[in-house]
Amino acid sequence: MAATGFEDWEHRICRTFVPLRARCVDDAADFTGGVDSADLGSVVLASVTASHAIVERTRRLIRQDDPELYKFGLQVSGTSVIEQDERQAFLRPGDLAVYDTSRPYRISFSDDFRMTVAMFPRKLVRLPEDHLAGLTAVRLAGDSGLGALIAPLMKGLSGDLGGATTVIAAHLGDAVVDLVTAAFAQQLRQPLDEEGSASRRALRARVGKFIDDNLHDPGLTSKAVADAHFVSVRYLQKAFEAEGVSVSAMIRERRLERCRRDLAAPASREVPIVAVAQRWGFTDAAHFSRLFRGAFGQSPREYRKSVA
Repeated sequence: MAATGFEDWEHRICRTFVPLRARCVDDAADFTGGVDSADLGSVVLASVTASHAIVERTRRLIRQDDPELYKFGLQVSGTSVIEQDERQAFLRPGDLAVYDTSRPYRISFSDDFRMTVAMFPRKLVRLPEDHLAGLTAVRLAGDSGLGALIAPLMKGLSGDLGGATTVIAAHLGDAVVDLVTAAFAQQLRQPLDEEGSASRRALRARVGKFIDDNLHDPGLTSKAVADAHFVSVRYLQKAFEAEGVSVSAMIRERRLERCRRDLAAPASREVPIVAVAQRWGFTDAAHFSRLFRGAFGQSPREYRKSVA
């Protein structure tokens, strides 16, 4: 990693990552910095060093170029403060944090810092972006949990990659993304694991809306609901114990109610009963008919005639 002056360093970080605006805190004449990077498939892994500096990603730069990337940084030496979405993460050596290139951010580095950064497309992280938005500029300790696995991996990969073939490099990049995604999922789940009744009520409210929004999907199951909310099926069922109903029963009851409503609606009078059932996630007509009779005391056909 050859040392460079400030202007060259700024040019190199912009070329390696995304367009950025850098500022040298001390005398630019005394500034030294360096950037080494390697492509690991869809992941760019870079090691950045410099004197005291501030780096910003502004709204104007985002409008000019927005490749929709996440950057996951490991503080190797020195310290930094990452600011995004009105949050601040103070990183010491070994700490990690994520930030999103599609939203403004600012990083203030201490003197003589080193940071290893993995940058990859947001679409590779198969978790809801609205959930992940709450994790930017949040410190992840590198000495516990999944952070203890990610930190040494990134630090090791930032060493000599000269011997890695293209295929091996791609696998290494996939490993980084998989671990980072797991860390995100763990962070998203953590508040639920430590919550009290108030948070469980909030979870039940979110689940109820999710179920209503996805009743048409035949694949809507307790496991699908749990996966979407980053909790185990057991935890999800426990959260609903106070309601006296299981998640699977809630899905079934709400689907049947939607079908009952459609069968009674004049606008749906000519829609075949099987089509109504399929509209709300029932794929087996005979099974639907049995469930409907059990819930309302009439077959779907009898019910439609009785309200005509």
